[in-house]
Amino acid sequence: MKITKEYKRNLQDDNWFYVELGKKLKQARLSKVHKFSKNTYAVTQTAVANCIGSTFQQVQKYEKGINRIPLINLVKISKFLDKPLSYFLDDFHGQPEIANQFNNAFKDAIDKLEENR
Repeated sequence: MKITKEYKRNLQDDNWFYVELGKKLKQARLSKVHKFSKNTYAVTQTAVANCIGSTFQQVQKYEKGINRIPLINLVKISKFLDKPLSYFLDDFHGQPEIANQFNNAFKDAIDKLEENR
């Protein structure tokens, strides 16, 4: 991966969380499991972008850690990729309160989405 000045800035600004989150997003995108055949396949950045109403360039920036991923987009992506929100946050040891906050927000967001249907 090419080290860009935005990537370096994120690491210097103590935004390593978003850099690592972007790596997990890419990993999840490249390892989606088919519901019926249980085969693993890659989901395109365009498909992920369509699920959040954005562009593939924005998903690229999320994956590289250049831009921060808004919580609502992370919720939509996790639902689209059939991954629990904790999948993206489990590697951040020593910060379980962040994972719990995200999981609670995820549950609230899902409840709101279901109410709107």
